[in-house]
Amino acid sequence: MKATVTMLLLLIVLAPFAQAGQESVSITVYNTDLALVKDLRRIDLERGVSEVRFSDVAQRIDPTSVHFRVLEGAAASVWEQNYRFDLASSSKILEKYLDKDVDVVTEDADLFTGTLISVDGSMIVLDQGRGRGPIITLNRDKLAYIRFPSLPKGLISKPSLVWRIGSEESGERLVEVTYLTSSINWHAEYVGVVSAEDDAIDLAAWVSIDNRSGTAYTDAELDLVAGDVNRAQVQGMDIAYKGARAMVGEGMAPAPEFHEEQLFEYHLYKLDARATVNDREIKQLTFFPSTAVTVEKILEFDSRQSADVRVLLEFENSEEMGLGQPLPAGIVRLYKEDSAGDLQFIGEDRIDHTATDEDVRLYLGNAFDIVGERKMMNSRKITTRVREEDYEITLRNHKDENVVIRVVEHFHGYWTITAKTHEFEKKDAGRVEFSVPVEAEGEAVVRYTVRYEY
Repeated sequence: MKATVTMLLLLIVLAPFAQAGQESVSITVYNTDLALVKDLRRIDLERGVSEVRFSDVAQRIDPTSVHFRVLEGAAASVWEQNYRFDLASSSKILEKYLDKDVDVVTEDADLFTGTLISVDGSMIVLDQGRGRGPIITLNRDKLAYIRFPSLPKGLISKPSLVWRIGSEESGERLVEVTYLTSSINWHAEYVGVVSAEDDAIDLAAWVSIDNRSGTAYTDAELDLVAGDVNRAQVQGMDIAYKGARAMVGEGMAPAPEFHEEQLFEYHLYKLDARATVNDREIKQLTFFPSTAVTVEKILEFDSRQSADVRVLLEFENSEEMGLGQPLPAGIVRLYKEDSAGDLQFIGEDRIDHTATDEDVRLYLGNAFDIVGERKMMNSRKITTRVREEDYEITLRNHKDENVVIRVVEHFHGYWTITAKTHEFEKKDAGRVEFSVPVEAEGEAVVRYTVRYEY
């Protein structure tokens, strides 16, 4: 082994950059501003140590997460990695050419040649006499172009990983490069149409992928992960990472579908077709087609939540109700047809990750024609450790149909309801619900007494 290393050191070949040709790419996008990229490319290596430029990587790559392995061909390993992200631009090139000669052509076709001695946002300054003058200033907005002899050293056109790779044999390799990048995210969006009777939703779902990572993923295998993946916080990480790394290593075709599977304690959704995700693009794909979901409309008066009567739609995420699949977090937007058959927007709410057979609760807005008022009518001290409070809740229905309103009341400590006008259901240690019918154009009053013991 030591003899082999010695031989490699004696045969170091600093060849021109070998370029890596892409075979395929896959990307797994997490809903936490993170993606895992797996890039398969073919590269030619010289015997000894070759310098390879691996370009078109994400500009927001975490270079410390890069993993390199050979899939086909003789073994090779990365000896050193540099992430170069100093991208060429007109301003960068001008800065690199300070104190060097350039040719400047104005929009009037005038040619000026001289040493570039100053540049800012609006002007450039040329010395046409190599330190003896004359000195001229030119407005950058009035220039046609500036001619530079070559691209300055250190600037590149695309973010790139530059490796020194050690290999005992010359020839082509198929390599897999895996890395993490930020500035790419995804979320679910649900769109539904509520039935005329408010007892069902025709619900469809999309996923939106927002790519701002600095590169495009062309014809990629696409996976999505839903779940809260922990990441360690790195203090003061210098993204310009450099160092030795020893990494070995007939009819209309149906729309592509996502297929769900378990991944650790998360959910993985795999698209059954390839997709292209361009940089600075929000791409939307069908998550699941329209499906009828049975729902229940709830009119709820909870003074702790709002002074108004809130309108909710609730359903169980089950096969019996029309769904029965894990639902990633996202916004649910709902519409309903008016008397002319036109769809009108009726509200939206955000849901969290929802497992199968769990309940979904959507708050859409406040009822216009239903009013609720809550008052404490009396408070009295029975003993030093016992107090009673009387409450009155008035519900007024200005609609031309009967309704049932869910009244939610909250308590603390050790409590007992000692008197009531309506039956209630105890939901937990500090919450009860009254189900109160209110006739059309009518009014209902709920009264109760609660006793607190300390």
